[in-house]
Amino acid sequence: MKTTTTFSPKRLVMIITMTVFSFSSMTTAFFLMGLKAFPYFIGAALFYFIPYAIIIAEFTGMYKNHIGGLYQWLAGHLSEKVAFTAAFLWYCSYFIWMISLFMKLWIPSSILLFGEDLTKKNSSIPYFSTSILIGLLSIGAVLVTLFFVSKGFKGIASSLYLSGIMMTLLIFFCLGGNLVLWLSNQSSIVPNLSNSFNSVQAGSSSGQPLIEQLSFLIFAITAFGGLDTIASLVDKTGKQKKQFPKLLIFSSILVVLCYFLGILLWSGGTNLAHLKTNSTIHLGNLMYELMENLGYAVGQALSLTAIQTQFLAQFLTRFTALTLLLSYISLLSTIFYLPIRTLVEGTPKHYWHPRLKQKNKQDMPIYALRIQGILISLFILGISLGSQYVVFLYNQLTLMTNISRAIPYLLVALAYPAFKKKQLADNSTSALVRSKISATLISNSVILSIALAILFQLYQPLSKGNYLQSLTLLLGPLLFTFLAHLLYKQFHKKNEITQNSWES
Repeated sequence: MKTTTTFSPKRLVMIITMTVFSFSSMTTAFFLMGLKAFPYFIGAALFYFIPYAIIIAEFTGMYKNHIGGLYQWLAGHLSEKVAFTAAFLWYCSYFIWMISLFMKLWIPSSILLFGEDLTKKNSSIPYFSTSILIGLLSIGAVLVTLFFVSKGFKGIASSLYLSGIMMTLLIFFCLGGNLVLWLSNQSSIVPNLSNSFNSVQAGSSSGQPLIEQLSFLIFAITAFGGLDTIASLVDKTGKQKKQFPKLLIFSSILVVLCYFLGILLWSGGTNLAHLKTNSTIHLGNLMYELMENLGYAVGQALSLTAIQTQFLAQFLTRFTALTLLLSYISLLSTIFYLPIRTLVEGTPKHYWHPRLKQKNKQDMPIYALRIQGILISLFILGISLGSQYVVFLYNQLTLMTNISRAIPYLLVALAYPAFKKKQLADNSTSALVRSKISATLISNSVILSIALAILFQLYQPLSKGNYLQSLTLLLGPLLFTFLAHLLYKQFHKKNEITQNSWES
């Protein structure tokens, strides 16, 4: 399948930037911490995101023609067993996340169509509760996604591009609107910035205990997630394969700038202390409330009529909902395909039943995708029907994946020094880092950042006496690792039997 016409350097930069950047993380950071978010984002960018972007860029530069992604990176520099375990943990975390995303689709959909979130209200349709309706709609979305993805990668690339355009426009409206407030209310800028700097997290003391400060540091780290997923596209980028590592680094810098500009302009254009007095605003509706308030504030600043101001506020609210909806759709299309592709197609041929690797005319692993779709639908059905055991199981699985998602990133950073040693020995001209010491520092920086995030994930519920949650967080990676071990053992046992039959 040709992909050279799908991507250009500008398109790739926009897709990478807008996939990694999270509008909700930016608005949440502003609301919770104001300008005090800067040190945490600087720390997360310097010690985790930029170093990790360099590592990913180097791996994608070396393995630009391979489809194995994360598995391929680790298999050649740690071991095949570690690589499969990491790929399995990575896939499990995305599988659970997909269930959540399919059920979240209907929040922006409701706001876009009706101007409010109806998913928290009781259903007016007899015999169908709200949860059952959401479940049925979500299963429908799974089937549509399966059909869409099965038609080939070109559609996924188009959805990423469209989502990127919409997110770029949303950022433009957000930053542009706040810039209008800066220019029209210049006397309010300094007081607003002061209020933003003096703001503290809701419910915390003015001194902010270390546990809460650490909490936001971990939030800042997770705000930079998704780089590994988009890096799995490197073999699909056609003529841009050689440029992909540099485009990845450039996009990473743009992501950091988007966060800083967003928080700064919101802080100067909005009175955060006054905003926090609004009891109707919570993290679930924050993005939409902020954009609606921005519309009213810009309308007043530009001396628009009441009707025009209300129209502007509604436009910004619904455009935000539309952008988030398209963002969810493109994200689901991407992670519906890429993680299972890495797990099934990127691993050795003897790992899976040949039928799972079988592809349709559009070069997609159709049977693996169908099985995945059926399993996701069964989970959604169980949750929507309200079975307390299934809901409990899903909640525990969600907790289990929190750390499971981080471990593969840690292993990638751990493999980087060995990768760099081999790359420098081969005198590779594509190397971004040309020193073993620098490679070790970069690797250690990422490892320490992720280890800190994992330790906090375990400590936070313990500090509140929630021992079951801490146990679940710990059991998750242990359980998934055990399952990966059993699968790996079975694969090699089957391979040995096959080889012995050939020899005999």
